[in-house]
Order: sequence, then C-alpha cells, then structure tokens
Amino acid sequence: MARSVELWRGLRAVRRLHFRAQSAGATGWVGTGSGGVIVESPVERILTFAESGLWRPDGGRDVRFRNVFRWSNLGSAVIRLEHLRFGPEHPVLLFDMAPDAAGLWQANRPHLCLADSYSAELRCQDSGINLAWTITGPKKQVTIDYAYRW
Repeated sequence: MARSVELWRGLRAVRRLHFRAQSAGATGWVGTGSGGVIVESPVERILTFAESGLWRPDGGRDVRFRNVFRWSNLGSAVIRLEHLRFGPEHPVLLFDMAPDAAGLWQANRPHLCLADSYSAELRCQDSGINLAWTITGPKKQVTIDYAYRW
C-alpha cells in the first residue's frame, strides 16, 4: 500500500516531462520531446495528465504534440493507465500496473494495437517518475523513456 501512496503522491506533483524515443527500425521514432503537464483530479482516485510540448525528431522539424492520459488508483497496489485520445467517455485501456518486490511498477499484460505490443515499466525516484515504454511489432522496435518531473 505504501508504494501506491508514494506513486500517487508523485503523480499528483508532476508538472513537466521530457522523453527520448529510439528505434531499431526505420519508423522515424527517433528524437526527443519536452513539455508541460497539467494534472487534474476530476474525482478521488483519478488523475488526468494533459501533456503538450514539442517533439524534435532527429534530423527533422519540431512538431507540437498533445496527449491526455488518465491514471486510476484501483486500490490493492494497482494503478491503471488509459489514453484519452477519443475523450474521457471512450478511453483506450493501456494496462494496469503493480509493483514488484524492488518497487518497479510493471504492466500486468501488454496493450495490443493491431500487430504492435505496448508495455511499460515505471519507477518512482527522488527527482520524479520514470516511465519506460517498449513497443514491438513487425515494423516497430521502439523504446520511449519518459521522465516526469515536479
């Protein structure tokens, strides 16, 4: 229970993000991004992250990005992550996460999107929260390392 309280407290404090995407394939997912995060709590045990900023692909032009994610504290040391690309009434469930003995939060099962598999690991640190995504598929071998900061 203490780990979920620590994670929830950290998620509430997030204000900035930085990420680095790397790809073993020719997907174009190589570069960095940074921006701000507006955290809201529409009801108890739910947080939304409205993320916006600039994506800088290696060798390309800056592109503005916007994402909205919903974090739900399901209790019993389980946190759910959803993408609200279609709005809050039609969330895309990404996965539920739980901590292992070392405090690393891991997706209980990957999110499948067509032929691609998305998974993630999350770690709370003094400086913020790190979320490491892994995306695999016939044309994708991508890692995206998010650093959420206070």
